[in-house]
Amino acid sequence: MRPLKENFKILPVGPLEVNCVIVKCPVTSKIAVFDPGDDADSIIDLISSLDGEPVCIINTHCHYDHIGAVEKLRKEYNIPFYVHEAEEEYALDPSKNYSGTAGTGFSITPDHTFKDGDVINAGEMKFKVIHTPGHTLGGSCFLYDGVLISGDTLFAGDIGRTDLYGGNTDTLIRSVRERLSVLDPQTIVIPGHGRTTRIKDEKWFNPYMKE
Repeated sequence: MRPLKENFKILPVGPLEVNCVIVKCPVTSKIAVFDPGDDADSIIDLISSLDGEPVCIINTHCHYDHIGAVEKLRKEYNIPFYVHEAEEEYALDPSKNYSGTAGTGFSITPDHTFKDGDVINAGEMKFKVIHTPGHTLGGSCFLYDGVLISGDTLFAGDIGRTDLYGGNTDTLIRSVRERLSVLDPQTIVIPGHGRTTRIKDEKWFNPYMKE
């Protein structure tokens, strides 16, 4: 596999080792933070080491293990929190983001929502939104510079679970086959948990991506 680009950093956080992805614009040094699930202090330490300016938090979806550090980071840097328009109900409702199962339930109010096909800018980086429902109603992936941040839609050799609120197996498989398998085969995939992969490899080995 091609090495991950230098401006992409992956920090596994929390008990479920969510891949928090931090991307720094190589031109402007603006920073986008994806899925800050827990351990805000470690995320802040990593950001500090990058000598850049955080400008936004973007989430693939809003289960508790992906949003636990959002509020602290939003306050630390005074930056907005973006979610898909269908994910807002998850962010606001502890019974849908399942934060109560991990302790005290919590809710977070998004600053902005996006939809399929939108482009979210961070400096000169342009992250294209690919709506991939099935794990959640608003689950989304983000494509930029040959890298796909896939959240819990697509893993190396697997897909996300579909037994929680808004999940649907048929919908998720359709999302993977119709929205992701058509990407450049060399696209590097950073999943919400676990190791990176490529679209090419998933088309070969992932049973859910095969027709």
